[in-house]
Amino acid sequence: MSILRYLVAIACIGVLAACAPPPPAPNPVASKPASLPKPELTGLQSALNRHGVPLHVPQKGKAILVNIPSYELIALEDGEEVFRSRVIVGAPGRDRETPILDTFTSVARFLPTWRPTPTMIRTGAYTDGVRPPGRRNPLGLVALRLEPGMLVYLHDTNKPQLFDRDKRALSWGCVRVDGIERLITWALDMEQADYAALTSGRRTFDVPTYDMIPVMLRYYTAFPDAAGNLRYHDDIYGQGETILRRSPEPGEPREPVTMAPVTG
Repeated sequence: MSILRYLVAIACIGVLAACAPPPPAPNPVASKPASLPKPELTGLQSALNRHGVPLHVPQKGKAILVNIPSYELIALEDGEEVFRSRVIVGAPGRDRETPILDTFTSVARFLPTWRPTPTMIRTGAYTDGVRPPGRRNPLGLVALRLEPGMLVYLHDTNKPQLFDRDKRALSWGCVRVDGIERLITWALDMEQADYAALTSGRRTFDVPTYDMIPVMLRYYTAFPDAAGNLRYHDDIYGQGETILRRSPEPGEPREPVTMAPVTG
């Protein structure tokens, strides 16, 4: 190719490049990722919102809710209800009522011993001393202990027939759980065979709940049942209110625990 033809070819390429339309500028609207729709709440949280009960169910991980007036425990996982159990709660009166607070699990104590509190001794309710582990122990075969220093537990009982009563405000503040095996194996991700081995042994044994499961001890005299229908319950502690306290908003600090030491 001659130099003249080469220069003409280069000039044509420059003209074509200059005449070509510029590439389209990015559309800021089109390039912005579309916002995903918020997932619809289902199950318990949906029923709570519908009936105006100010409780925020944790949407991640496990959680335990005890509603004192309805005598029930609700196990929750990732915001969904897993199961409900009947419970026995503290009787009305000073030093016997189940406290209303937020706490968390620490260990499951298999084959616990039992000791009467000073209040029990002072009132003459219990005059004997330590009860050894076993089926006659008031804590039953296992107790799910809460944050360190708290003397309120979620535990088994040596009187399971009391779960058949409609009014179950009978304890000294602790929460006795019907079907405790289901609660413990779920909380610990434990096989039933391991549970059976630990409860049939001879020594006290602690199994930590490595994920500190939030436990909400609450007082709602109006609360949805398992079908989502609002049910009304007796104001067993004479609070005079349908809802005693508001659940903390996500991210809010939890109120400090204040309570009288009670057990049993």
